[in-house]
Amino acid sequence: MRKFVPILLSTLLAPAVWAQDADPVIMTVGKNEIRKSEFEYFYRKNYTDDPGQKNDLNTYADLYLNFKLKVQAAIDEGIDRQESFISEFKGYRDMQAEEYLCDSVFLEETARQTFRLSAEEVGPDGIVEVYILSVRITDPTQAAFDAAEHRIDSIYRLLREGADFRDLAAMHSDDGAARNGGYAGWVSRGQLPKEIADVAFSLKDDGSFCPPFRYENYFVIVKVGGHQDFGRYEDHRSSIYEWMRKQERIMKDAKLSQARKMSEKYGWNLSDEEALAREDSLLETLVPEFGNISREYHDGLLMFEISSREVWEKAGEDSIGLLKFFRENRKRYRFDEPRYKGVLIFAKSGELLSQAKEAVRDLPYSEWENVLAAFNDEEARIRVMKGPFEKGRNRYSDKEIFGTGSYEPLDSWPFIGAVGHMMDAPEEPSDVGGQLVNDYQDYLEEQWIKLLKKRYRTRIDRKVLKTVTLGE
Repeated sequence: MRKFVPILLSTLLAPAVWAQDADPVIMTVGKNEIRKSEFEYFYRKNYTDDPGQKNDLNTYADLYLNFKLKVQAAIDEGIDRQESFISEFKGYRDMQAEEYLCDSVFLEETARQTFRLSAEEVGPDGIVEVYILSVRITDPTQAAFDAAEHRIDSIYRLLREGADFRDLAAMHSDDGAARNGGYAGWVSRGQLPKEIADVAFSLKDDGSFCPPFRYENYFVIVKVGGHQDFGRYEDHRSSIYEWMRKQERIMKDAKLSQARKMSEKYGWNLSDEEALAREDSLLETLVPEFGNISREYHDGLLMFEISSREVWEKAGEDSIGLLKFFRENRKRYRFDEPRYKGVLIFAKSGELLSQAKEAVRDLPYSEWENVLAAFNDEEARIRVMKGPFEKGRNRYSDKEIFGTGSYEPLDSWPFIGAVGHMMDAPEEPSDVGGQLVNDYQDYLEEQWIKLLKKRYRTRIDRKVLKTVTLGE
């Protein structure tokens, strides 16, 4: 009996081997094998016709390898097992899975049926855009009747003289639509009381309104803003689908319908509910497109978290490392023209300006901000604009520092002066600004990638890479 085992195994494994041959390994990161289909999906997705963007296949392969290195590092650090990661990924994954778990044929048939029923309900008259202005008869006395009638007649006269319907409705209407300027929306005949519907659908001209009429304990004026036929199915398809997605029963039935089809296709002897659960658990395998979407978010989330730890947060917190990087790369940040390191002070009086300038004159630049802030402890007496300042960037610094141009003094802060000194090159990291932090992040990432490549054995199969295409 034992001699038949290899034959049996080869029979069972044949489809898997064939699938792997059809989808060869294009690169490896440690023990993780990345197949051509995965790489091709992302290459096609990120390809752009913009001539200014790099689309070189080999370059993209190197970048994708670096990306997978970061993902593998995140996995080895256990980030994918953290509760916060699992929760966030599952929420996104389940939301995206809705589309693939639902029977599209079932949804389309349901949408068309919904359209047919809605069209029948609307009827041949179509829909109209309705505005309503009403005056309530407050009690059953003749006096109340006459008062309400007088009000509505006065409003009607103003309308005929050209007054805006919505303005009058907002000011005078006694029903709930008043807060919307009387706007009741696009409605069918069946959505209105018969008496009001008969009037609304008798108004044939867009923008026309009727004379006042009695409806229950109101006097009413109806205006129509427009008329529409109910239209074709294609005109309503997107809104019907949007409505269906909010109907739990419809979406559940669509999933169960799809699950039944999966049971028939794969020979599952399961209930619809069990088949749905199984389909959901296997969805990434059953639907390669969804597998790529799911993997993209999964890996992207891991890459973001590990990069935050290893690069972005370090660049913002590692002041010693940033200073060292600045000193080693100082030549990269030379100025084209001298800049002024200091502050512009806007003061309410000349005396305040002198006091502020004197307060910081002999102090380290790092202490200026706190010292100057103390001038405004009880009231705002000065305003401070921090440099470095470049010529041509600010009319106040141009005049006070570089001696060019002019400005109109501010009414509240008419006295302006500068404290600081000129510098031909940045003296410390803060003189460079955001570009230095960005460059330091790039440096940290470069060093991190080098470390990861020592930790994980990597390989790109250039022969397989050459077979990658953009498709049709």
